[in-house]
This record gives sequence, C-alpha cells and structure tokens, in this order.
Amino acid sequence: MIKKCLLAFVLIFTVGCEKKSDNIPAFANPNAPEYRALTFFDALYNNNNLELALKYSTEQHARIIKSYGSTKGYARYVLNLQFDPGVDLKIDRTLSQVETDAQQTTTVNILFSGFYHGNKINDLRQVNFEKVDGKWLIAKIAGDPYARQ
Repeated sequence: MIKKCLLAFVLIFTVGCEKKSDNIPAFANPNAPEYRALTFFDALYNNNNLELALKYSTEQHARIIKSYGSTKGYARYVLNLQFDPGVDLKIDRTLSQVETDAQQTTTVNILFSGFYHGNKINDLRQVNFEKVDGKWLIAKIAGDPYARQ
C-alpha cells in the first residue's frame, strides 16, 4: 500500500513538473521587468555586483553606471540612495500590473526598505524599461512617482 502511494506521488510529481506553465509570477520570471528590476537593485545594494547590474541595463544606461566605477558610486551619485547591505526590495503594485505583451517600454515601481548608518530609510523608485532585441532592459531610474513636485 505504501509503495503504491509513493509511486503515485512520484508519478504525479514527475508529470506535473513536465508541463510548462505560462502563469509564472513576474517576480520569478527572469524575462519579466519586475524580476529584472529586483535583480538589478539586489546586485547594487546587497551583492555589490556591477556586472549583473550592467547585464540588465541598456547600452546607454550601462555607460552611466560604468562611469562611476562601482555600485556604491552609482547608487550615491546617480540614484542619491545609499543603504547598508541587507536592503529589502519589493514591487509596488498600488496602481496596476505591468503590461508587457505588445509594448516597447514599460515601468516598474520598486520599494526600498533598509538602514544607512543606523537610520531607517524607506524609498520608492520608478524603473523605466525598454525592449531591446526582445529583452527588457533598464533605460532610466526616476524618483518617487508619487512625490509632490
């Protein structure tokens, strides 16, 4: 009886894994703008990985990042947003989902929560994407879209 149950479980698990799902959440889909934005900022703030940040940037944006020589320099002087390692990153979905099917540009809002020299910092940035050769790449990072101008 136990062998039959175990065999049934293995078969169900194996068959279930073979089917490809198109309903992958955006934050878990490596081709989605949300995933790329989270990975980009994680590379900047938590992993100090300049090459990974460049991988998800347009050619023009990558030149800007490279000109600062490090992830910390770029974060400090371009983004004006500094954190100690361990930043919590989340997608802001307060307005709507990102539409990506037929578009060539889209935006994603990212929430930052972390500390810098013991002070708690919460911030929001709008990440503008362009589709280049079928891949979503970061073209520009703007300030808080909800802030008063």
